[in-house]
Amino acid sequence: KVTVSVLYWFPPQGMVKETELYEILGVAVDVDENGLKRSYRKLALKYHPDKNQGNEEAAEKFKQIGYAYEILSDSEKRALYDRHGKKGLEQGGGGGGDHDASDIFSMFFGGGRPKGEPKPKDIIHELPVSLEDMYLGKTKKIAATRDRLCDQCDAQGVKPGAQREHCNDCNGRGVRIVMQQVFPGMVQRGQAPCPTCDGQGQRVRPSDLCNKCQGKKVAKEKKVLEVHIEKGMKKGDHIRFSGEGDQIPGVKLSGDILLVIGQKPHDMFKRVGSHLLINHTISLQEALCGFELPIQHLDKRVVVAKLSPGVVIDPNFAWTLHREGMPVPNTGGCERGNLVIHFDVEFPSSLSANARKEVAQALGYAGAPKPAKGANACSLSDYAPQPKRGGRRNMRRAMHDDDDDDDGGHPGHGHGGGGAQCQQM
Repeated sequence: KVTVSVLYWFPPQGMVKETELYEILGVAVDVDENGLKRSYRKLALKYHPDKNQGNEEAAEKFKQIGYAYEILSDSEKRALYDRHGKKGLEQGGGGGGDHDASDIFSMFFGGGRPKGEPKPKDIIHELPVSLEDMYLGKTKKIAATRDRLCDQCDAQGVKPGAQREHCNDCNGRGVRIVMQQVFPGMVQRGQAPCPTCDGQGQRVRPSDLCNKCQGKKVAKEKKVLEVHIEKGMKKGDHIRFSGEGDQIPGVKLSGDILLVIGQKPHDMFKRVGSHLLINHTISLQEALCGFELPIQHLDKRVVVAKLSPGVVIDPNFAWTLHREGMPVPNTGGCERGNLVIHFDVEFPSSLSANARKEVAQALGYAGAPKPAKGANACSLSDYAPQPKRGGRRNMRRAMHDDDDDDDGGHPGHGHGGGGAQCQQM
């Protein structure tokens, strides 16, 4: 497969064939896309026909601005113009120069005419999927409701032989002239479907409306879809059913149904990309002496995680079972991520004198070094963080307590009785 990239080079001032279009927009020949758009917007608003009604000079200027922007905003046409001028555009099929006044509003404010053949919007649904189904893959059926052309009236909205009346509100044209404010002091005139006849130009008596669609020409319809969940699919992936969505009278194309995959929470496993993560608590004895951990996987297999003799579990590290994670998409399950286990080591709350002696012997512990002469020996207690509420008031109280402690008044406050109790060595 060969990929060919086409680059368009915009030459600096003095190397272009003509500069007329740049001068119309008031920009330099090396202007970038943003600068070009800013200048066009400013000039198009200034010379827009709605602001200059009856001014033929402004109307002509607006056409020139539109034509210049049409050429220079297209990288291919701009490169052709820079090399060969307008004559090159004529030979290469440049723009015709007939610029619609509504294009400026569709470009900057939306709502312009749709480009290409119209199509109904997609119907989007979230499909929650369990981690097991993402691991194994699954086919399931779901029912979707969509608007389809009414088959009882052949999308006419009326009974056979129904009489249609001329709509007086739009004079049979199906549209009305509406005024829309774009900026303070600037109003754009446009057309909108007549609400009285629903844009048809004709009215129908209620008794002549189709019983199924009630004149809407479309009716609700359920469709059962067969959904294939591929192995390794993840949250955010989507499945598209082309042409199975809504239909609109007079529009050839049908919309699509788009299913967006969501992931249901799992009690044991957490997914990160193609890897699976679990947390497991072990005792200090297991961390030091070893153990075997049976894990029931998503496919009901039991995977046994065990350590080599003499290996000690460090709670700050994670351990990996390679290729026991999620299937990698589009590999048919041949490639998989890893299963990562994070161990929390549970320490005993206390030890007896005999147990301490045995542990010290097993670990070769010679005992704590003696403190230097004159040092203070302090007993540790559990840390109990002070509440954050109170701010400066708590700070003043703490300073007051410190002053009392200096005077021998109150001992330090801590969890489980006293704080750090100190005595002179």
